[in-house]
Amino acid sequence: MFSDQRLLVVSAHSADWVWRSSGTIAKYLAGGAQVYVVCLTYGARGESGPLWKQEGQDAENVKKIRLTESMNAAKVLGVTNFEMWDYDDCMLEVSPEIIRKLNEKIREVQPTLIITHDKVDLTNPDHGFARDIVYRASIMSRQAGIESSGLKPAKAAPIYGFEASEPERSGYVPAVYIDITDFFEKKLEAMKCIATQTEGPHIHTRLSTHRGWQASRTIGDKNIKYAESFTMSDSLVVTELPVSKLQTF
Repeated sequence: MFSDQRLLVVSAHSADWVWRSSGTIAKYLAGGAQVYVVCLTYGARGESGPLWKQEGQDAENVKKIRLTESMNAAKVLGVTNFEMWDYDDCMLEVSPEIIRKLNEKIREVQPTLIITHDKVDLTNPDHGFARDIVYRASIMSRQAGIESSGLKPAKAAPIYGFEASEPERSGYVPAVYIDITDFFEKKLEAMKCIATQTEGPHIHTRLSTHRGWQASRTIGDKNIKYAESFTMSDSLVVTELPVSKLQTF
């Protein structure tokens, strides 16, 4: 179903992608897609509070723990193309260096679609900065005049934005719902790998249930129990107007 798709997921921190898109990732992998996950930071400063309460804790050990958690989640989902980059979180900076590096990754992967953060997340500016990095790198990756280690320019790929931490406060409005009912147990298993953020599975189970209700109500399909939602950075171009309110993925 997705054998011709290459999905690139770019996460500001080591676990953002697990909470917000692991159901979609599991679904795409099951459909034969190639999935690549890049975490820009370990989330060692701002998303590892419980670890810092331990006596004698240091940054390198925190990073090691966060890497292990994220890799365990990747293993549960079947993600084999996983990278953890070592930029500083809290606050993540939009720098030419990180944009160039992600440009290289996009050219290497040649993704057909990209998932990252939405434009605004008032509770964590890193998320919005990550989106800026992705957007600028994606444009850079398409420019033939930019030297890039001999890699050919990438084709334009639609960018989908996953949920803000507090959607209403951040003005997040879903544009796309994807049914993850058959993959929710896999998502839950992956979320439980992130032991540092103990509240995550509970929060995102509730959110997936709510988005599932919205998707079910939108299309009138009571079989949809769980869903993930995304914004869209680009307009759809179609040869005819869709007759369904919900695109089939």
